[in-house]
Amino acid sequence: MNVLYVSDSPTVSGAETVLLQYLGRFRPPRHVTHVFLRDTNTRLRDALRSRGIAFTTSGSFSRRWIRSTANPVALRHFAVAFRRVWRELDRVVRDRRIELLHSFSYPSSLYTAFAARSTGRAHIWHQHDIKRVHLLNRPIYRFAASTCAWVVGPSDAVTTSLVPAGIERGRLRTVYNGVDLDRFTPDERRASTVRRELGVGPDDLGIALCGQMLPSKGHAILIEATRRLIPRWPRLHLFLVGALENRPFQAHLRRLLTGGLTDRVHFTGWRDDIPHVIRAMDIIVVPSLTEEPAALALMEAMAMGRPVVGTRTGGTPEIVLDGATGLLVPPGDAAALSETLDRLLGDAALRDRLGVAGRRRVEDRFGLERHLATIESLYDSARAGPASRTAPLEAC
Repeated sequence: MNVLYVSDSPTVSGAETVLLQYLGRFRPPRHVTHVFLRDTNTRLRDALRSRGIAFTTSGSFSRRWIRSTANPVALRHFAVAFRRVWRELDRVVRDRRIELLHSFSYPSSLYTAFAARSTGRAHIWHQHDIKRVHLLNRPIYRFAASTCAWVVGPSDAVTTSLVPAGIERGRLRTVYNGVDLDRFTPDERRASTVRRELGVGPDDLGIALCGQMLPSKGHAILIEATRRLIPRWPRLHLFLVGALENRPFQAHLRRLLTGGLTDRVHFTGWRDDIPHVIRAMDIIVVPSLTEEPAALALMEAMAMGRPVVGTRTGGTPEIVLDGATGLLVPPGDAAALSETLDRLLGDAALRDRLGVAGRRRVEDRFGLERHLATIESLYDSARAGPASRTAPLEAC
């Protein structure tokens, strides 16, 4: 079928990584795909161009953060943006004979809902965040969902968070993200090369946080935990891996690097060899402060056989089994994070055991082929119509 993917993200994050997985799988002759994206997302645009994927860019998306408000000026701005994007989407859908619209997170789902309603096309809303449902946004969420055959979340934490909006339970479906186990398979030679490149010696220890440079991801907490660890582990290195796109936040983090941390905390920027960077580390940390929907970074680290430390928030406990495939700590607690990392740094056998168990869990539950097969079945049922919807809130 002809599928149109819609993303209003300004960069490539977890949701766009999932989108790129779909574009690699859903190809002719069975599928024809097209992407509608924000014109300022140069990273995604370059990724699409390099893969030979057709796309349309739009400068009509709101430049302001979409939020529920009673401010008439903001409301007028949002209304203009929605109307313009709706018209552009409507034209793409009709010109390209699109059969299915697949939107990535809110507010992309709302932009897409108008086009789905006007064209009568099937719509799947793939929510990759956990949003707070309240009196003002509840009817907006219900409207977006009313145009959808399915509302998909990557964890039960995401799908159940949408229930208070009054979304029909029969439309909700949990489909865990998938990891490409061919790409994320340990390669000791490549990992050793990366480790040397990063300056991690044979007697050094490396921990890393891989992901967007956002305050909610817990970088500052991890820096503080590292500060507490350095006296006991003077050969410890922390690597913050991710695109350097948030200059004010990066400047704030650099100001935290006092008391000997300057030579121990490293900003790597964007890396195309993430699997090998992960394997080059001794521990991967995802210390999110807010409700983490379903961190791909955790799944990818587990696939690479590395022990993970995450925070007990959102969908993380669904991915990481505390004490069995990784360790969980309270969000925002630098002392607890430091103690847990100290325990792992001092116990190589525990690191190995968690790494092996993590890889096995990804193979059993979070493989990419399983994920893509489930999504493709949702595509088929969406095109078939409402009578084909089954299994509300079923996790796959």
